Amino acid sequence: MAGSFARLHLKPAAARRTLTPRMAVDVDVKDLPGSQKKLTIKVSGDECTNAYESVLAKLVRGAEIPGFRKGKAPPQMVLNHFGKKSISAEACESIIGAAVPLALQQKDIRAIGQARMADETAIADMLDAFKPGEGVEFEVLVDVWPEAQLKGPYIGLTVEAEEEPFEEELVANALSEMRKRESMGLLAGGDTKAKVYPARLEPGADEQKRPGAVAVVDLVGFKKNSDGSKGDKLPDLAIGENVEVVMETGKFFEGFVESIEGLEAGDEAAVPVTFPSNHKVAELRGVEAIFDVTIKGLKDMMFPALDDEFAKKCNSDSMADLKAKIRDSISQESAVSTSKNVNKALEDTVVELVDVDIPETLIDEQTKTKFANMMSDFKAKGMDDTQVKSMITKDNFEKYKKTSYENTVRSLQISFVIGEIAKKEAIKIDPSELEGEMANIRQQYAGEEIDEEQARSRVEAELERKKVLEFLKSNNTIKLVPKKVVEPKPEA
Repeated sequence: MAGSFARLHLKPAAARRTLTPRMAVDVDVKDLPGSQKKLTIKVSGDECTNAYESVLAKLVRGAEIPGFRKGKAPPQMVLNHFGKKSISAEACESIIGAAVPLALQQKDIRAIGQARMADETAIADMLDAFKPGEGVEFEVLVDVWPEAQLKGPYIGLTVEAEEEPFEEELVANALSEMRKRESMGLLAGGDTKAKVYPARLEPGADEQKRPGAVAVVDLVGFKKNSDGSKGDKLPDLAIGENVEVVMETGKFFEGFVESIEGLEAGDEAAVPVTFPSNHKVAELRGVEAIFDVTIKGLKDMMFPALDDEFAKKCNSDSMADLKAKIRDSISQESAVSTSKNVNKALEDTVVELVDVDIPETLIDEQTKTKFANMMSDFKAKGMDDTQVKSMITKDNFEKYKKTSYENTVRSLQISFVIGEIAKKEAIKIDPSELEGEMANIRQQYAGEEIDEEQARSRVEAELERKKVLEFLKSNNTIKLVPKKVVEPKPEA
């Protein structure tokens, strides 16, 4: 029981079932650096007697003592059987577990995570000194929600944000992509002696046919051994005859298209591949393999003419109408991107104005939430439960925490400055808007179990963020500047 005591002494749930919520405690609070408080809690002798007797009574009701029916052994017999020290240990556990949350409530302290004993030897000392009828005193440390302070003005500023440009080239690119999608239904017999070329049109070209844009291949897959040689044959699901491979990067396995480019019908090649982690066949996810590839033939990809007939297939009255729709769509996307840039610029500006000491406990809590959300995203994208569970390890979490630490701290700082501005400007969330968003979440996850309280908290935070950013946009000068061109790094 002593081991259990060491692990569970600050968990309040079980204790509340043992002691009355009206338990009286005296509390002294001392502020410590790092958003931490020390609570000195005093519990009366009567409460200690109640705790001890409650534990003993519970043991009597469930005790199976030789010579007595279950629950019928005399209390003294039960006390002798379990030992006074074990009963005292559980009584101390109950006292601490009930007193800590009551002390926090009494002093209106918003704690983060669980409280912990201020001294490593405090538990053992308390147990040695415990006597029913005599009061106890102990100290706990709690991390608390930090108070944020604004150290500068957040209105009347000039904030620069990159403007997402609209470029006519984007319209041409969109038409090209639509043309490619339509071409997949227009494959024609090709020259089986031609080399395999990428499926792309040269800039400005108006040709309607690209020779050798689709390779017809036979595939036989093998697992790749650690020394790079071929191992066991892959399942039949990874083998195929007359497979049509569009000669465009990203349309098949990474590196596959580049490996067969330039081959001719009748040529063979051994191509190394790695199956993606979200592959539809669970047993192939992440598998490194080698494909024996035989080029059977080539097909031409026929590109339709960019005329009114093509536009009608794309639900437009004419090419002019189709281009206008594409321009409108791209303009909207540019406006959304520019708005995101403005929001980020505003956040980058005001986050420098907040003075807040964020405790590690809060960073841990935030990281756990983000890590759990990432696992949920993997599952939503098709990863099976077994693989998701295998990724939930202490090592993976610690790696994630290390790589995401700066972003986590920054997101918390932004949350604090947003909350402080909302408080100073009396920015409130419309309850009907909140309930509308919650209804959308319930509909989105219909049939699934969701943490209603956590979801509501996230929605409230996002709605508050949107309202504060709108306030900042209205009360600061936003200067849109050209988007910076990122120069490609020179090849080594």
